Amino acid sequence: MHNENITDPSGISKISQTENELLIIKKIVQDSRNAVADKGWHYIYWGVIVTIALLINYWMVISNISMNYQGMLWFISMISASLIEMIIVKRTEKDIKEKTFSGRLLSTLWGTSGVCMFMFGFIGTLSGAYNPIYIFPVLSAVLGAVYYISGTIQQISWLKYITFGWWTGSLLMFIFPGVNSIIIFAAMIVFFQIIPGLILHRKWKASILNY
Repeated sequence: MHNENITDPSGISKISQTENELLIIKKIVQDSRNAVADKGWHYIYWGVIVTIALLINYWMVISNISMNYQGMLWFISMISASLIEMIIVKRTEKDIKEKTFSGRLLSTLWGTSGVCMFMFGFIGTLSGAYNPIYIFPVLSAVLGAVYYISGTIQQISWLKYITFGWWTGSLLMFIFPGVNSIIIFAAMIVFFQIIPGLILHRKWKASILNY
């Protein structure tokens, strides 16, 4: 019996190629298990900022303050928060030489979804494409999809299930639109983002202590 590797026309060993593919898949799975959504702090950071902005926005609406000022509130707070986040990430992750594959996927996911939500929130409303009150169910629907993908990448089942909370809230706000959508969305941010972020952060701290 000959112990020869089967090769394709290009001369590359099919066995070696299969082994390399298995190693790549194994690495992706291991990375996914180690990824903890950047320690969960992004959830908490953005959750707190958005909740505060929503409460201020609600006060501005019931006080009949101009939509222009409401737009300025979101533009200034979101841009400022993004710049502060960039500084925090640069300082806290400067010693990290290489991100895991899952880490890069998560960064890409949240980065691109952030751009989409910015487009919906500012361009969509400023252009008059839809009534501004519908921005909250739209954002809830987007966040639901993002949470499901994020939970899948990290292999965290309960994070995926939060998706249905976002989508249920989105459906209700579409059916019953109104100024109270602001408060409903703020509550959703607390329960579906800040609290999950605290849980993820606690688990990260526990993993560090165990390590």
